[in-house]
Amino acid sequence: MRQRALIIVALLVLGLTAISLRLVQLQLWEHEKYARLAMENHNVRLWLEPRRGVILDRNFQVLAQSRPTYEVHLDMQHVFEPGLLLPALARIAGKPPEVLVRTVNPSDRYALLSKDLSEEKVAQLEALQKEWLRKWQKEGKAVAPFLIVEERYKRLYPNGSLACHVVGMVDETGRGVLGVEKAWENWLAGKPGEKWFERDVRGREIAAFRAKDVPPVDGSTVVLTLDAGVQRVLEEGLKGLEGKYHPNGCFAIALRPKTGEVLGLANRPSFDPSRRGSIDAASLRNRCLTDTFEPGSIFKLVTLSAALNEGLFSLDSTLDCENGQFFYGGYWLHDVHPYGVLTLREVTAKSSNIGFAKVGLALGENRLYRYVRLFGFGEPTGLLQGQGESAGIVRPLEEWSKLTVTRVAMGQGIAVTPIQMAVAAAAVANGGWLLRPYLLKELRSPQGETVATFRPQPLRRVVSKRAARLASLALKGVVEPGGTGVKASVPGFTVAGKTGTAQKVIRGSYAHGRYLSSFIGYFPEEDPEVLLLVMVDEPHGEDYYGGAVAAPAFSEMAGQIAAILNIVPKSLPAKLAGEATP
Repeated sequence: MRQRALIIVALLVLGLTAISLRLVQLQLWEHEKYARLAMENHNVRLWLEPRRGVILDRNFQVLAQSRPTYEVHLDMQHVFEPGLLLPALARIAGKPPEVLVRTVNPSDRYALLSKDLSEEKVAQLEALQKEWLRKWQKEGKAVAPFLIVEERYKRLYPNGSLACHVVGMVDETGRGVLGVEKAWENWLAGKPGEKWFERDVRGREIAAFRAKDVPPVDGSTVVLTLDAGVQRVLEEGLKGLEGKYHPNGCFAIALRPKTGEVLGLANRPSFDPSRRGSIDAASLRNRCLTDTFEPGSIFKLVTLSAALNEGLFSLDSTLDCENGQFFYGGYWLHDVHPYGVLTLREVTAKSSNIGFAKVGLALGENRLYRYVRLFGFGEPTGLLQGQGESAGIVRPLEEWSKLTVTRVAMGQGIAVTPIQMAVAAAAVANGGWLLRPYLLKELRSPQGETVATFRPQPLRRVVSKRAARLASLALKGVVEPGGTGVKASVPGFTVAGKTGTAQKVIRGSYAHGRYLSSFIGYFPEEDPEVLLLVMVDEPHGEDYYGGAVAAPAFSEMAGQIAAILNIVPKSLPAKLAGEATP
């Protein structure tokens, strides 16, 4: 009996000793761990959403902004009469009462009331909450707030579809997924903050831990080079082309050739970023950056500039255009109209394929290939990162056949994007410099201070100033009487440009009746302020030549752009000049 008692006492001592040691361990060595766990059990961290940065055009017109909105959840643990309360809440939130009642799961503690409520609606809900809490308190119930209100921000695009492929859009979480919204997500997004407070066992807030609060940092304001007025002109012009020719798509780009600033960039079809649920996925593609085409005759301005830079021709040098038929490399090459001997200036104005094939032969494949790459073809421009911009297709020199040099010289056997073509033409317009195109003009802090300004980025000289000037004079002839682009003329301004009518390649062969019609030009020719590219993909109808389809659209757009940018005409249009004469 005594031995059993000793064993029991010993076991009790050992047990108490183990408990004491464990308490010491908890107090001395694991205190912080369990204090943290206890704190996390009763303390709540609420993430505070930052306001996303504003996107502005160059004149500070708002293209995208965020407004406060409120997401409201219900803590059903603190709701005592759901059958009466829920319909009242639903009416304020603008929801059919039966829908809210049906969506609340009795087994779930929390239920969503609305993701997008105004401050006024939230105030009404909170007033209703006070009434019900007072009622339940009088009935002796242990009450606690049942509304959980979190401030959110809703992204707004006040101009609808305007510049949608440039501005882009955000997804349902507020993260940029397209355009500027995606490319400069890190600047626009800001940094979330956090707020800490303590709850009791009923979930009621007891006290806030202000020392632990971290305020959110709002996103930066992005100021673009884009001009909303110019952008509207491009989009309205493309809508007109779409209505008249019912093409697969059409595109327009406006640049400042001296700086590389993008003033406007438009695609049809387009979309409204405010209406994500109804957007056709095909319309999201920024085809000015992603789609490649054989450029056709607009590419001849590259060949022309290269040949002049090499000193192979003057504008008065003559080429035999073989009366419209030229056999070389085992194939016949034809001109739309038969020409005999033409000067290089005339070859350009009339867009003779045979004439440019011979210019290509004079350059030779090595030099022509070098200029193709110098002008930026075969590499993306980097205008908008993360948008799937294509590098185009420039076949390696070792893959060229005897025929290739004659075809590339006139814009066949090579695939380019619209933005690449615009940038290359800008190099001719500005006197021979290839510039990186850019969209970002300024970056501003949430307080409105300018923190970064972006400047033109010259990449390399591609041709001499003299060669560029001579090429420009030849391209001016395209828009004068007798040239293929006479319909691109702009009253009061000199215009230099090039028409293009490229037969499309479908599954490796040229498709009958399917064309890319284009015009690229700049004005005033003697001191270019604006370069404009217009492309129409597969126009339907009798007209399909670039000079008939794209050139008139260029003329109309360019005239409006000149007025918006206050570009003074060199001379008054003939009609106005006549009216001004006494």
